[in-house]
Amino acid sequence: MKTRRMLLATVVLGALLAYGEAVAQGPVRQTVSIDDRVPTSQEVEAALFPKNIQAIKAECARVELAGMRCQSVIPKSAMGSVLVTFSRGSAELSGEALAFLSTVGDALQRRASSWTSVLIEGHTDATGSREVNERLSLARAEAVKSYLQANYGLKNIEAVGRASDQLKDTADPGAAVNRRIEFIPEW
Repeated sequence: MKTRRMLLATVVLGALLAYGEAVAQGPVRQTVSIDDRVPTSQEVEAALFPKNIQAIKAECARVELAGMRCQSVIPKSAMGSVLVTFSRGSAELSGEALAFLSTVGDALQRRASSWTSVLIEGHTDATGSREVNERLSLARAEAVKSYLQANYGLKNIEAVGRASDQLKDTADPGAAVNRRIEFIPEW
């Protein structure tokens, strides 16, 4: 029994360490962009709660139940879309953004037991001053947060402004795709 447990632990730790090294070399956020259409709620769920991350979390839970510490790097899942963009200088949600947010709200409601909080990041393009972009990006995130809370009764949503720190299109810092929202669930 003890040998079997040690062998299992060695195999699991090896796999987790190999995955952790691979993730460490890449980004620690696994972002899915849905840019060509309003997605279904199932597509939103798959983007926010990907099966590969669920598998790593489950494996870590098994390792910890065996009395060991899981040292795997588990990336955050995130979802973004150019369908939730804003006019320059605006935090007003467009009709297309509202349609997209409806599917996000549906998905988050259905998976309410899967997540503890959701971070909504607002982004701006690189036009405007740092101060203006900080205020504007936060106002965008707050607009999305307010919509999801008012229309879907969702709680534990945090809004944060990232200004132009994480441009989606670095080749064109003023591009509309940079004026967007990203969703990062904590689960």
